[in-house]
Amino acid sequence: MESTALPMTTVAPSTAELIKASVPHWARAADDVDAFRTALELGTVADRSADGDGTPLVLARLLLLAGRPRDALTLLAQQHITQLPAEPMASWPHLLLAACRAADGDLGAYRWLLSAVAALPGSWELLYLVGAAAEQRGDYGPADQAWTTLVQGHQIVTRFTLARYCAAVVARRDPKEPASAAQTLIDVVEEFLARDPDLTEYPQPVLSAAAHLRRRGDNAGSALLLHAASQRLPQAPALKAAVQAVVSRVAMRCYRRRKTLLAWVHLPLLALAAAAAVWSDLPPLVLIGMVPVLLVHRLAAASVPGFTTADSAAWRAGSRLRQGPAARLLDTEQRFACAIVVAAVLTATVPIAGALAGAVVGRADAIARTASHAVVSGGLFAVLTAVLTAIGSGLMAIMRRHNWQSARRVRHEADRRRLSDAGDCRCWRTSALVGSYAAAYLNRHLTSSAPATWDNERFPDATLARCPATGTLWLATTAGAQGELLLLRGTDRASTDFPVPAPATGGYL
Repeated sequence: MESTALPMTTVAPSTAELIKASVPHWARAADDVDAFRTALELGTVADRSADGDGTPLVLARLLLLAGRPRDALTLLAQQHITQLPAEPMASWPHLLLAACRAADGDLGAYRWLLSAVAALPGSWELLYLVGAAAEQRGDYGPADQAWTTLVQGHQIVTRFTLARYCAAVVARRDPKEPASAAQTLIDVVEEFLARDPDLTEYPQPVLSAAAHLRRRGDNAGSALLLHAASQRLPQAPALKAAVQAVVSRVAMRCYRRRKTLLAWVHLPLLALAAAAAVWSDLPPLVLIGMVPVLLVHRLAAASVPGFTTADSAAWRAGSRLRQGPAARLLDTEQRFACAIVVAAVLTATVPIAGALAGAVVGRADAIARTASHAVVSGGLFAVLTAVLTAIGSGLMAIMRRHNWQSARRVRHEADRRRLSDAGDCRCWRTSALVGSYAAAYLNRHLTSSAPATWDNERFPDATLARCPATGTLWLATTAGAQGELLLLRGTDRASTDFPVPAPATGGYL
């Protein structure tokens, strides 16, 4: 007997239904990469019934992390969440209420929140609440500990957490140890580069860290970070513009003039020593001229306008980064070897200058102890020293260019390896992508079978794309002032039979 059952068919949802079902997924995906403002805008666009009763709590959390605790309190009040229990507890709505009230200036709620979090040391979700509440009320100690624990302890590295973690490291630099402050600055810049491969094109984490330092009153730390990053990343014009906007133009103009003067102050001082060396017919006597040269450099370069001694050392350390990615401090043996080379070159230049002076003024005797011969010898020695200095500066410029070209080739090769699997389907395990990988994934894997744009006033430049393997709808938008691409995964079905649970929306942790 033949079966009379009809074959099963699947009706594809309309694009409008798919977009409506994808909006909550896009909001959670933006939250996964700490793009809180984008997640908040998507959350307000989404239908609240699509995410159940937890949506107001999700929006309140996003408002807090976006720096709007009063709006979060208003939203919580609409859900009748207004009172804290007498004893700290692990109820998520009450923890969120305490964080919002603490960020708004309530000291009692702040103490309640810290006491409750102390009983749950392994919960990374609560670190966001503590960090946001402490930061917005100006208590940067607990905030720094929260961001540091997220990055180092839980390995939650986003542009949001990385900027605050690195700002905390810069703020804790040793104000009494110049070498330590300089090394801290260099380490922070290298930390940015190691964590974020798109820093050259999108230096937003550095700019955010600098702005965070200014908000906490550390203007010098902000300027130091921007200066070192701009020296390390000369291909990022946004960093140079930020340095000019932060640092006093008058102070920097004076600093540059003094730096130019220091670059050539050795010529007249060594010329006098060379004249004395020719007069006495003792070429090594020219090395005495290095004493005032070193003294002048030491005194004049001891401080940068507006900075302490330690910060001045950090500024000079940042300037050394322009020598190339491999630039580092010289150790004692290298300094000793450089001193020997400089001494040999200066000593050998004295008889050459004396011979040229003899050809100009004539040698009265073998020793030629005449004033005119000594003066001309000193002038010629200064000219030869200037030529050698120019040659050395040119060689350094060539070396810097070679270093930067080598670093660019290494970075491009690393990017090729990093983006080599961008054409493979990641829709089944990745909720959001940022930066160059997002752009590569959009171009290599996703298709534009979906509508070209999403007609929404909050996201005028957003585009839609679809995975050819799973049918998942992706939203491509921008994040931050630099316009970095943000790719958010939606859903492949219009129904909500299998919803994705939202993180920490209610109940107990």
